[in-house]
Amino acid sequence: MTIQETIKDRIGELGEEVDKVTLQVDYQIIEHFSQNLYDSPNKAIEELVANSFDAFATHVRVFTIGPYTSTRILVWDNGESMDIDGLKRLWWIARSPKSNGVRETQQDGRTRKIIGKFGIGKLASYSVGDVISHLCRHKNEFYLVCVDYGDMRGNGRQAVSSSNPIHAPILKLGRDEAFRLVKALFDKEPASLEEVFEEGSWTLAIIEALKVDGLPAGRLSWVIGNGMPLRPDFRVDVNEENVVSKLDKQADVIWNFGSAQVVNAIKARWQESDVAKDGSGYPTFSSETGLDPARPSEVIHFVTLQGLGKVWGTIRLFDETLVKYRANDHGRSHGFFLYIRGRLINPDDEKLFHPDPSFQTFFRSQFIINADDLDGDLLADRQGLRDGESTNQLRLLQEAVGRAARFMVEKRDEEQVDEQSAASILPVASRAFYRDPLNALILDAPLDEQCSFDPSNVGVEREPLGSDRPISEFAFDRGAFVVNASHPYYEVLQKRAGQSRAAREFLRTFDLFAISERLLEGHLIDLGIVRSTVDEVMRWRDGLFRRLAASYEEAPELIQDMVRTSYMGGRPFEVALEGVFEDMGFSARHDGGSGREDVRVLATVGRESYSFTLEAKGSRNGVSNRDAAVGAAANHRDLARADHAIIVARKFAGFGGSGDDESAALFKECESTGRVSFMELDAIDKLYRAIVKYSYPLPLLKSVFLSLDTPASKLDRIEALAKPEQGFDYESLLESIWRRQGKEAQGDPVSYRAVHQQDGWKGDMEFDEFECRLVALDTLASGRIRLDKTHREVYLRQSPELILDQIGKSLHGEGHDIGEAP
Repeated sequence: MTIQETIKDRIGELGEEVDKVTLQVDYQIIEHFSQNLYDSPNKAIEELVANSFDAFATHVRVFTIGPYTSTRILVWDNGESMDIDGLKRLWWIARSPKSNGVRETQQDGRTRKIIGKFGIGKLASYSVGDVISHLCRHKNEFYLVCVDYGDMRGNGRQAVSSSNPIHAPILKLGRDEAFRLVKALFDKEPASLEEVFEEGSWTLAIIEALKVDGLPAGRLSWVIGNGMPLRPDFRVDVNEENVVSKLDKQADVIWNFGSAQVVNAIKARWQESDVAKDGSGYPTFSSETGLDPARPSEVIHFVTLQGLGKVWGTIRLFDETLVKYRANDHGRSHGFFLYIRGRLINPDDEKLFHPDPSFQTFFRSQFIINADDLDGDLLADRQGLRDGESTNQLRLLQEAVGRAARFMVEKRDEEQVDEQSAASILPVASRAFYRDPLNALILDAPLDEQCSFDPSNVGVEREPLGSDRPISEFAFDRGAFVVNASHPYYEVLQKRAGQSRAAREFLRTFDLFAISERLLEGHLIDLGIVRSTVDEVMRWRDGLFRRLAASYEEAPELIQDMVRTSYMGGRPFEVALEGVFEDMGFSARHDGGSGREDVRVLATVGRESYSFTLEAKGSRNGVSNRDAAVGAAANHRDLARADHAIIVARKFAGFGGSGDDESAALFKECESTGRVSFMELDAIDKLYRAIVKYSYPLPLLKSVFLSLDTPASKLDRIEALAKPEQGFDYESLLESIWRRQGKEAQGDPVSYRAVHQQDGWKGDMEFDEFECRLVALDTLASGRIRLDKTHREVYLRQSPELILDQIGKSLHGEGHDIGEAP
């Protein structure tokens, strides 16, 4: 029985009605705020704990479904409580009782920076349960008010609004009655019950008629432990277990904003930027005792930035990855953690504003940033910031500390590698392959650069010599080969190889390859080939390496991240998929919560909008029908109210060598379930490239995503998008449009649906494919065609001959007859 039901059953017995709470905001507003701001029940409970912090509580006890209660969730704090007027102000919707312009509160000589300011925190409870009550002890008086969201919805009558308010009675209880009520809330009494009840001031928030099965204590503790300003004067317990930050791990490197590496990195990044050309916006560094309320007696180093004010924090670097379990079960430990007034604002967004970090470093790093002056830029959900100059500066700061972390991690990795160095395996004993070419290089050098050194003890070093310099050089002044770490070929190989032990060994092998370029140069000189010819050969080879680097770079980093993370699966794979689909032009939102879809994707294209969920299945081998979990994908799709569900993996098993067996168990189960299909990474990769190259609009891609195909058939479907010129007589099409444009259209745009239906194209391909080919044609023609996809009209700005010539140049870099069979 809920408290509200108890009140109705015992009206006149359970306390005396002394006033009423009036609610007169439109119910749609309540529903909108609660559903859109607090989609996570853990965040909703954290919001109630934040209210306790603002009430100057020193201890908050949270009881979720478990040993102490089985039907309700309780948040009990010892902060400044509410009298009758306070309870009435509590239920002002979207008008905070703390919104008097003062963003600090004081009590007994102590000061706290207030977290809340929007007046919607109490609506957090709506995402957890339908009934919320507040039992308060204020100056030895006990007050109880209960609000039922069902009454606000209307439940058979008109919903609450400004013209149709509802009222909830405020009851005054006797001490004994209040104590019996508190005891009745628990299945098992906590040891602290009487102690807390006897405190002079407290508030007990009670959520009943729950909409959730329960809140796992581990995940809730992570959210509160890392999201709230835990400190000596503010403690939180969950089910009588003290909550502590899960970020305080023993790191291998720990920096603050006074560490030389961080200071230098920030200065360097600001020097590169144009945010403060006049010098007024450059960062300054200092320290202050008591800046961090969690460590009031410590000296805190900080940087002052224009738009961000004083920023302080901690950077922790680890030798091992922090991604060892699914973040939705326990919470993440890696990435950026931005705190404003002690409150974490990005629990589920590890990158924040950092663009595409190096994940080999990122997963081994914690960047904890405190920026209280961003309070004014917070959006109402307290998990987003208003875009502007402050966020631009925050982005620069993230790039600076991320760069410093990456350099340090790579340096430590290098120091820890115990493989043979490149110098130790040079063929120093070979006259033909080492000594003669090296001597030829030395003798060919200018006299002032020649030197004497032991060729059997030559050094091998790596330095960023510059992107325009050769892949390696010989430093005569110190007798060492220097591999150019900023050469495009070296950079792209390093990026693709990553930072694993095997990758470092590969790069040492590459050092030998780079050194061989200089030995080849020496060998050509030793053969007596004139210097100008030697230079021409070496320029040609360097150009070849640069062209190879450009070819490597054609594989976008987003795709590389998707492929790399697909082996481990879990959150990294899901986040990578989110990024790929965002870059395609979709609106993609990562969820990954228990019983939820991994990623929800929406094509926001008006009446042609469509949506689908992605279920990411990490694997090194083919994913089986059982592991694909088709039924779960369908359930997640329905919960997300999406049109379709797509299971994504590197490869799926059971489709035979051709990949086209429709009798495969996975295909049959998807077919019988309906609105569920699957895609392999090769298909997503090819489709991504086709979209980038030809700018296909999202409505034209609907059939690609929402169709059930075998892996081979899906690739064939995408191949038509990736190579739209194949098997399509563009010359005839352009002539047909040109003819219509000059005759019946009299110079106006032509309906390309009519062209498809009446000029013989309908028998060759469906209209959707025909339209896709036209879109690609529009892109390749570089402005010579005007295509109106809204009205499905096309207009040729030039004659077909000139347009065909431009298409040929776009495809092959030179003109050719596109009308010929490719």
